[in-house]
Amino acid sequence: MNKKMKTGAAALALTAALSSGYVYANGNTDAPVSVSTTAAGKVSITVNGHAIDAGFILPDAEHPMIPVRSLAEALGMELTWVKDSKTAELTKGNVWTAIPTGKDQYNVNRMYVELGQAPVIVEGTQYVPLNFASEVLHANVKTEGASVTITTEEVQEFATSVGVVTYADDSRVHINGVGPESLILNAIDDTEYLLADGTSLDITDLKVGDQVVAQHSMVMALSMPPQSAVYKITVTEQAQENLHSVEGTIGDIRVTDEGDRSLLIQSGMLPANPQSEIVLQINEDTQVVNTKGEKVDPASITDEDYVIGFHNGVLTRSLPPIGNAIKIVVDSVDVSQSPEESAEAPAEAEDSTETIKPFPAE
Repeated sequence: MNKKMKTGAAALALTAALSSGYVYANGNTDAPVSVSTTAAGKVSITVNGHAIDAGFILPDAEHPMIPVRSLAEALGMELTWVKDSKTAELTKGNVWTAIPTGKDQYNVNRMYVELGQAPVIVEGTQYVPLNFASEVLHANVKTEGASVTITTEEVQEFATSVGVVTYADDSRVHINGVGPESLILNAIDDTEYLLADGTSLDITDLKVGDQVVAQHSMVMALSMPPQSAVYKITVTEQAQENLHSVEGTIGDIRVTDEGDRSLLIQSGMLPANPQSEIVLQINEDTQVVNTKGEKVDPASITDEDYVIGFHNGVLTRSLPPIGNAIKIVVDSVDVSQSPEESAEAPAEAEDSTETIKPFPAE
């Protein structure tokens, strides 16, 4: 395969905890070594349009780690495991490479290269850094939030978008509402719908609040929001049933003495919730993320943000109505901003809320 490799952005800010706390860090020993006391982030992976087993990224690591066997199977490569040296040998046609556990030493055209991270074994599964796919196997790699897409040159090109479902029927799916990152995905006859583990779904199984990765045509209608034919939708995180959504700008932010926040969301225009104003209260169970599904600190939300809020439909009869937020999606937050920038935002929010009183009760 002679196509020049392309490597997507590799720095991911993720939130899920790695299921195991140990890896085999040395190819010549069976003794497990602790991965980290800090939670590792789970990464969903799609190879040539098909979901494979999840990977993970360790704090401060440049690249996520991806499962070798699942990757090899998805690419049609034969894997031979050499038990004594804990080495995976991958073969396809005249392509051969070896992956020794614990050594940052990868075989490319019978020469060794370093990728910056050594292979590890977690609960019996060997993992390699994501750039193994691009620099050793010469695949195309793209990262988007907590999702990784790997393609080979034979595969038809497509665009990948990540977001949260704000509307769905039997022919189309809206993600990210009508905000800056919104998109309407129009189903075609052979559109695939899957869970991250590969379980097949129907378009009617998609729910408001689901976190999804969509592979769609690179051609988009110049409408607002833009529209595109969708080839595949993978649900990376399922929402609870019967959620209602509302979106808009933030008219006010209130903070209680206990530190709980409430957002006054203005100009909600989604069909599921046509109120012009609604107050959603954030508590310890509320999931606060950006459109990529990355965790966002509620204290960093400002009145300049555009948000999509999800609630269970139970609202007070007050004006504006008040409900509990199940999920808040902040459309304008990038968690990859510098530590200095992220540290400044909460301070401004704190100063602006010192004298604010609670919202009116029912």
